[in-house]
Parts: sequence; C-alpha cells; structure tokens
Amino acid sequence: MTRMMLLLFGLLLTFPTIAKEKENEKEVKSTIKRVTVFTKGAQVSREAKTNIPAGNSILKFIEIAPSINTNSIQVKADGDFTILSVTSQLNYYETPIKKEEIEKLQTEQEKLQDQIDDENTLSKVLDEEESLILSNRILGFEQNGVQIDQLRATSEFYRSRLKEIRLEKLTLRRKVKSLQKKISEIQAQIKELNKTEKKNTVQILVAVNAKKATSGLFTISYMVNNAGWTPIYDLRVKDVKSPVQLSYKSNVYQSSGESWEDVLLTLSTGNPYRSGTKPILNPWLLNFYTPYAYQNRGRYKPGVYSGTNNANVRRISGVVMDEYGEPLIGANVIIKGTSIGTSTDFDGRYSLEVPQNGKRIVISYLGYKSLETAINSSSMNIVLGDGGASLSEVTITAKSSGIAKKRRKRKDEPMAATQPVPVEEKEQATTISFKIDIPYNVPSDGKRYIVNIKEEQLPAYYEYYCAPKLDTDAFLTAQVTGWEALNLLDGEASLFFEGTYLGKSYLSVQSVEDTLDLSLGRDNSIVVKRTRQKLNTKNKFLSNKRVDTRAWDIEVRNKKKLPINIIIEDQIPVAITEEIEVEYETKEAKYDKDKGMLSWKFELAPSSSKKLNFKYTVKYPKKKQIQLE
Repeated sequence: MTRMMLLLFGLLLTFPTIAKEKENEKEVKSTIKRVTVFTKGAQVSREAKTNIPAGNSILKFIEIAPSINTNSIQVKADGDFTILSVTSQLNYYETPIKKEEIEKLQTEQEKLQDQIDDENTLSKVLDEEESLILSNRILGFEQNGVQIDQLRATSEFYRSRLKEIRLEKLTLRRKVKSLQKKISEIQAQIKELNKTEKKNTVQILVAVNAKKATSGLFTISYMVNNAGWTPIYDLRVKDVKSPVQLSYKSNVYQSSGESWEDVLLTLSTGNPYRSGTKPILNPWLLNFYTPYAYQNRGRYKPGVYSGTNNANVRRISGVVMDEYGEPLIGANVIIKGTSIGTSTDFDGRYSLEVPQNGKRIVISYLGYKSLETAINSSSMNIVLGDGGASLSEVTITAKSSGIAKKRRKRKDEPMAATQPVPVEEKEQATTISFKIDIPYNVPSDGKRYIVNIKEEQLPAYYEYYCAPKLDTDAFLTAQVTGWEALNLLDGEASLFFEGTYLGKSYLSVQSVEDTLDLSLGRDNSIVVKRTRQKLNTKNKFLSNKRVDTRAWDIEVRNKKKLPINIIIEDQIPVAITEEIEVEYETKEAKYDKDKGMLSWKFELAPSSSKKLNFKYTVKYPKKKQIQLE
C-alpha cells in the first residue's frame, strides 16, 4: 500500500513537469525568403519572427519538406536570448486542407449543371413541337379534296419549320456536350484535391533560453538535394557586320516538396556535393565485376553489388531505376559517413566523385527502402523499386506589381524585347554566383523554369564553313574574343540569324584558346555543290597494281547581298601502308599531308560563284580491294 502511494505521488509530481514542457513548446511558421541554387542541390533560407517567453522554451519550426539534408541545418537569430540546441524530427501524416478551393469548384459545377438542365428542357419542348407538326401533317394529308396550292404551302411550312427545329436541337446537343466536358474537368480537379494522400514534414526544434520575455528574428537554412540549374543560351546575329548578342539564362528545377514562392534566387556555379579532396593514385587492382541487377520476366530484381570496395575508384556513375527499368528522378546518392552526394537527373543518371576514404554509397528515394552497397566499380546501376516521373519545359517571368505570371513556353520562341533583369555577379575563390534582384516562383514539380541571368554583346569575326563531302549546307560561324571574362558554362544554345530561328547548337567553353568558335547554324543563301568528274579512263592495271583515279568539282554560290568569307574543306585519302600509293592534284588549296585535308579560304562577292577542283590517284595491289567514297 505504501509503495502504491509513493508511485501515485511520483506521477502527480511528473504531470506538472510534462504540462510545463508542453506549455513551453511553441509552433512557429517560417517563410522561404532566399534560395541559393547550385548546379546540383540548393540551400534554402527561411525567416520567422516570434515572441519568446522567459526561461527555457522550445520553438518548433513546422511545415518543412522532409527531403532536406538534416546535417546541413543552420539556425541564426537576432535577439536578447541564447540558442541552447538545434534538432529535427519527422512529423508524420500531415494532410493538406483545400476545402475552400473544393467548394469553389463545386459551386461552378452546380452552375454548369443548371445550364445543362435548361438546355435539356428546351430540347424537350422542341421534341414536342416536332411531334405535333408530324401528327398534323399526317391528318392533313388524309383529308380529301386538298387543293394543290394548299398542299404546296403546307409542305413548305413543314419542311422549313422541321429544319429549324432540328438545327436548333443540334445546337443544343453540342452546347450540352461542351458543358459536360467542363463538368468532367472540374470533377477531375475535385478528385485531385480530395485525395487523402498524407505526407510527412520535418520539424526543426530550437531550444532557447531568455532571461525575460522578448522577441527574436530567426533565419534557418538547409540543403535540399533534388534541385539545381543548367545553363542555356540564346545567340542572336542581326547580320555579319554586327556583334553576337548572347542571352545567358538558366533552367532551374526542384522537387524538394516545398514551393519556392516570391523568393530571391542566387545561382551558383558551385556543386557542394562534389568532393574537394585532391585525388591520390592507388595501385590498380584488377578484379572481376558482377552486377546485381538482372532482368526476370521484364522486371529487374533489387539487390546489392557483389564484391568488395575498390579503393582506386575515384568517380562513380550510373542510373537509378525502378524494377521495371524506369528512371527515378531526384533519388539521393550519398557517400556513407559524409555529406558528399548528388541526386539523379531527368534520366535517372548520377555522377559522383568519391573522396579518398569513401568505401560505400547509400541510395535513397522518398517512399522506398534505402540501399547501401560497396563502391567496387566506376559504373554502378541501382534498382530500388517501382516509380517514375516526367518533366516538361515551362517558362516563368519575374514578378511585376505583386503578381508572378507563368506561361507555357512555345517551342523555339524568340525572347521579347524587355528590360534586363537586375543581376549582381560575384566572383568567389572557386565559384561564380549570380544574385537575381527580382523575386521568382519555382513550384516543387520537377519542371524546368527559365530564369534570365544577363545579356552580352560579343565582338565577332564571321565566316562560313562547308564540308560538302559530308553536308552541302554552309554553316555560319563566329569567332568570339573576350569571352573568358563572361563566366560561361557549357550549355545548349538556341540560334537566331536575321530574326529567324535556325535551330539548336551546343556552346562549349572548355577551351584554352583566346577565341571561342560558335556555330550559328545553316544559311540557305550559300549554295554549295560537289560533283564527281566523268573521266575518260577507267581503272587501269599497271603491272601488278590497280590504278584508280577520282576527280571532283566544287561550286560555291553567294546569293546574299553582302560579300562573305568562307572556308571549304575536303579530303584526300591517306595511306597507312606502303602497298598503297596516293597522288593528288589541286590548285589554291592548302593541303595537310598528314591528315589528307584540303582547305580553301576566300572571299566571295555578292551574287557571284567560284569553282574549285581536286584530283587524286590511288595505286594498290590488284588482288586486294579498298573502299573509295
């Protein structure tokens, strides 16, 4: 009895403590203000202002996406208090409430249904009128002694009115069909909003101590893996006397689970998941490689790689997919025991540098069991389970007058003339950052959103290039100088010449030259023809050798109103054995004997043409064969 009394007394003492702890817990909502987007991953910065009671308390920052890297959480605060600790926890099964939006859709559905009822009522009235006319027509025709004029007038009335009724009924049916289609679309929206799919969120718990009641401004930052940006360009040329106009843009994407609304973006050329440790060349130990993934009745079996760690592997790459072979977008691949990692791209591919002490990787994806395996090959394909997603390109424009406008980008649509977006460019020790001074919206849907960075005028020297053996079209090229100071990255480029879209190209800046060569696409105003000459002599035999002679004519015509500079390249075969002899004849061409390359470089006046020719002879053993052309 005494023991029971002591137990009850202890519980009574505990209840006030538990109640006090609960009383000192406070939920705080924060807002995303800034995001630094790296080429892989992004750092999200939230802000919140709240009151803090005297003594010890726990501030619970809620509604944060579960895909964050909890090891990267940082909390800064401004106020008269002390931060004691920072931890995080998952809050399971938080269901979004969209009641107001659903009610609005239901009201719209009811209005459409009322219109359908009205149209159906009118259609029934027309049915009754049609039935009445048909009945009277039969009665009238059954009467005797009907005059021809009366019969004709009655027939015309019936025909005219029946036509009107049936056309009106057809119009009503089409209108009802259109209204039913709208109702079906609304029902689909309601169904989507009514989904009771539950989601998890992260809560960041910040323990604080204040000597007296006060207020504080908190800044919380953390990394998300499934985000990033890729560079894209627009290259516009007004004419061959004007500089190249380069529009530097970015494709920003994210599927972190939280929408970035009205945020200030900073685009960084850095990749925090890339190892910064210098490599060490280890002994090359050759071993057999056995992949774990195999196909069985159209499905792949999840599992792990066999074998032990290979210490000489410094970079791994591969594809993360489900058991049906579909790529998983945004799956996390992390070196175990470190924060070094990456996320898969739109094709499920990943590439990751391995630090010196990296031995195993951990692969995870929301809703799937994590997989851990040894690093024993530079190519490692991972199978996790069932899933998949798709992406589409969308363009967003910066906010104006408090409203962010979004529209779907028409393919290859030229950019309208607008005021440039204010961008602050900052060069750091190893990276470049572009701070965008206009807020953007980037939803968590994995789609690509275009964000403008800057525009530049590049001085360029233009010339045309054609290799008619491969393609008789002439390509406009530009040699650009001073490009090193622009901090460009490799990326896809859309080409525009004289206001016309020409197609896509790729801008590669991995060059040590002072001049950057840009291919600006085909120009149909330059016509090039390559024809083989008809020689009188056929293949000859000289003792024990066969003699084969080929001759070619190349005609170049400039249909433009301006002179052009053009390079024409062709080739003569190069023998790699003494049994084959090659002789050539050409005029004006520059010849590279080692490569067999012929090159003509000249200026061509407007509305003029020029003919080029070359000839070569090949001697080889008559009992052997070679392939010419």
